[in-house]
Amino acid sequence: MVQLYLRLPTAESQTPDVVRALSRVMVSAQIDRGCDHAELARDASDASVLIYVEDWEDRELLEGRIRSERFGALLRLMEACSAAPRLELRFVSEVQGLEYVASVRQTS
Repeated sequence: MVQLYLRLPTAESQTPDVVRALSRVMVSAQIDRGCDHAELARDASDASVLIYVEDWEDRELLEGRIRSERFGALLRLMEACSAAPRLELRFVSEVQGLEYVASVRQTS
């Protein structure tokens, strides 16, 4: 799995417009082949910061997204930020769930 993680600071007056724009970006990701999940949220400790996440099946599919014209909308939002955004591409080699937690708790 590959995850695109974006922390996007916004000016309070621009937040509703940025949320609408990010919602359109999210819909365009969700229709692309290979996007398993996309979500938009506000940072719990700072409501002026938006968190945008896309989960992709693999690196090649995410790279196709990055090369697409539609990805330019996300880049333009980043350029228009009131402060420096933080973009991370997270290459996840393994994902575990509650079964892992249960096995760890049983061995302690």
